[in-house]
Amino acid sequence: AITRATNDDSQWLAAEAKALRETGWWSNYKRVGNHCMWPGIRCNAGSVVDIDLSGHGLNGGIRPQIGALSKLKLLNLSSNSLTGELPSSFGNLNQLAVLDLSYNYIHFITLDIQNMENLVSLKLSSNSLTGELPSSLGNLTQLAVLDLSYNYLHSIPPNIGELDSMVDLDLSNNWFIGPIPSSVSNLTNLDSLFLQSNQLDGSIPKDIGRLTNLVALNLSSNCLVGPIPSSVSNLTNLSSLFLQSNQLNGSIPEDIGGLTNLVELDLSSNGLSGHIPSSLGQLTNLIELDLSSNGLSGQIPSSLGQLTNLVELDLSSNGLVGPIPSSVSNLTNLSSLFLQSNQLNGSIPEDIGGLTNLVELKLSSNGLLGHIPSSLGQLTNLVELDLSSNRLSGHIPSSLGQLTNLVELNLSSNRLSGHIP
Repeated sequence: AITRATNDDSQWLAAEAKALRETGWWSNYKRVGNHCMWPGIRCNAGSVVDIDLSGHGLNGGIRPQIGALSKLKLLNLSSNSLTGELPSSFGNLNQLAVLDLSYNYIHFITLDIQNMENLVSLKLSSNSLTGELPSSLGNLTQLAVLDLSYNYLHSIPPNIGELDSMVDLDLSNNWFIGPIPSSVSNLTNLDSLFLQSNQLDGSIPKDIGRLTNLVALNLSSNCLVGPIPSSVSNLTNLSSLFLQSNQLNGSIPEDIGGLTNLVELDLSSNGLSGHIPSSLGQLTNLIELDLSSNGLSGQIPSSLGQLTNLVELDLSSNGLVGPIPSSVSNLTNLSSLFLQSNQLNGSIPEDIGGLTNLVELKLSSNGLLGHIPSSLGQLTNLVELDLSSNRLSGHIPSSLGQLTNLVELNLSSNRLSGHIP
């Protein structure tokens, strides 16, 4: 909604209108008329308080005249083609609460943000920002949302833990190096913490379990080492936990089974060892469980058959032994089942034919024995079936001819006999 100007100070109105035109974004508008009626502008008592030109095709640099709009509370210039640096006059916008410049081509911050103490939301994602985050960031004590993802920033200031109003922190997909500052554990209001796809090293802060309001934690695709801290089990509100593609070691904490709100759990591509905790069977809200490409050993716990909401189960590329538990047949929502590249033995459970939502079934590179169950012919949604490199014997069941959606079928390197049906 647009609020008409009610301020009789024509000089102030004229100055604001002049500043707006000189930004270049309203240069086609007449010198007469109420600028509060111009597109993307909302006024209060005659002063511009909101500018929202998201996705308006703006290009070029941001001109310093923007700094004359000292009563501005919201500025959204996201999803344009703005370039260059931010003018120093931005520091005059000390009433600004929301600043969104994401999805542009801004390449450097020359921004004295310590004067912008009223900022609640700062989004600069998907630009070309370089260098270090200024330590003055710690002055923004009202900041609840900070999104600097998809830039080229390379240093997280240690005092980031002073932003104790922070709810959503996204520093993902940058060039951040060094350890995760331990002060992050002070951000106890955090709902989401995204630090993935950087070059962070060291261990996960042991006090991360203090962030008990976290719903989403993503530390994937870094160079983190050491064990998963046991304090993670305190994060009982977590819906998604992504720690994949690091160099974590040690075992999966047994207490992780207490995170019963988890929907997505990905610990793949690490150096985790030991058994898969049977307590994972308590995570009955899980849709995705990926423990692939680790050094896990022992048998697949039958308790995983309790995860009846699972859509994807990936335990591939480990050292798992023993049979495929028959309880897997309870996972009737599964779309993808990946157990390849382990040391599994025994036969393929006949009941696996009841998993009629399966699109991908990969059991290759194990030591599976016995016949191919004819019940696999019931998996009519299958696009890929790979049973290669096992010790399967007997005939190829003619029921596989019912799998009319198959794009890839690999039964090679087994001990099959008879005719191709």
